Amino acid sequence: MVQPAVVREPLKFKSILQSKIWGGEGLHRVLGKGRPSDTDIGESWELSDRDDNASVIAGGSFSGRNLRDLFSVHARDILGSQYMPSLARFPLLYKFIFARENLSVQVHPGEDSPLGEAKTECWYILEAPAGAELILGISGSGDRDQVLAALRTRECRTVLNKVPVKAGDMFFIPAGTVHAITAGLLLYEVQQNSDTTFRLYDWDRLDPSGKPRALHSAESEQVIDLRRHDKHRIPPLLIRRPTHEEEFRVACRHFAVTRLSKVRGAVPLGNGERFRVLTCIAGAFEIGWDGGQPMGIGLGETVLVPAACPHPRIRETAPDSSLLVSFLPVISEEIDAPLKAAGYGDTEIRDLGGLEGLP
Repeated sequence: MVQPAVVREPLKFKSILQSKIWGGEGLHRVLGKGRPSDTDIGESWELSDRDDNASVIAGGSFSGRNLRDLFSVHARDILGSQYMPSLARFPLLYKFIFARENLSVQVHPGEDSPLGEAKTECWYILEAPAGAELILGISGSGDRDQVLAALRTRECRTVLNKVPVKAGDMFFIPAGTVHAITAGLLLYEVQQNSDTTFRLYDWDRLDPSGKPRALHSAESEQVIDLRRHDKHRIPPLLIRRPTHEEEFRVACRHFAVTRLSKVRGAVPLGNGERFRVLTCIAGAFEIGWDGGQPMGIGLGETVLVPAACPHPRIRETAPDSSLLVSFLPVISEEIDAPLKAAGYGDTEIRDLGGLEGLP
């Protein structure tokens, strides 16, 4: 017999600030994370179910408890119809990232790799300086051995693919993709729940003790994807609804992200028996639900709406607000069906999943 849900209310979390050698002041300047004196903050983890970095709930019935503890007991309430006993942790991890300097050129393992947890991710660009570029994949000519040899040295600059970037762009980075966030970028990241990273090159940078950071050439070469393509940037697919606009920004079997804007009145989230994660990237919102007091969602704040939450709905509380909504998609129902009904074709929908397309 299934017990009545315990975790029914939306959960807001405290940010976990991470000092980084390449970090800076952007997270405070734009999103109010930390203090003005925090000049080396590179990451703000917004929702994390990790033993070493478990998000703490801010306010409400579960204030002070962390997601690791809550999920281990109430995973069914949170995941709803997508609950599986084998899913021991909340499946996604969310961050804001600001780079004062280039991050290392790196790669993550894929599914079933013996080298670590799989990590496919996506980036929504919040701020980009004029002329900014991302490093995504490999460019130019050369066989595998030549490219790998270049990636082990500063000659990697000659084989890395550089992609122009501006605020509002969305990029999809499947596991195995060589990538680096570059100086001046502020972005929002949705990823599989993983913290496995292999560095290929670190721009000859020294750590505070005067030593170079460790590189992982052997591991990288086992997981790297050297295919050349232009499917990293994901074009948005817009649906204009009577109460709001919804852009489908990326979709794969690990996650989907949409952007809601121009919200008029109360908009049902319509998650049925599935969770939603909401992050405010402009303005402010309020989330209401049956039987509870409305909760504000300010700029840079993230809220987990559990599957057991009854009839959640959002309302704009500041002009020109926008919200990123992410979830584990049922592709046929939550991606294909609404987009085809709006007139989009198979190729456009498939391209939400980058090079491999939607499953």
